[in-house]
Amino acid sequence: MYKRPSRKSKRRLTALDKKETWILEKKAKVRKVLDKVYMSSDEEGADGGLVSQPPSWESDTFQKVKEILDSKYFDICSTRSKRLLLKRTRGVKKNKDTPDVPEDSKWIIQA
Repeated sequence: MYKRPSRKSKRRLTALDKKETWILEKKAKVRKVLDKVYMSSDEEGADGGLVSQPPSWESDTFQKVKEILDSKYFDICSTRSKRLLLKRTRGVKKNKDTPDVPEDSKWIIQA
């Protein structure tokens, strides 16, 4: 079984641990939603790379947090991993049902 969403979550959690400029409360808030694996779907692109399609319900704040963590992970990963990560592009939002999230995690949902 292909475990891409859980690998993306693991990479982002690794980057979160390395993010020294964020306070502990912010890290805990982000960790809570990353543990739930609210991720985009990926499809193969025409060039052989992956096209990431964020869910339609995703807030701009959650999208920005994921971009920051992805960038941080890119900075700390190996050269080989960087080559693989470069083959990913961001596609259009994919229409998905809004997940049920706890009240303190509603910041990930688009208003």
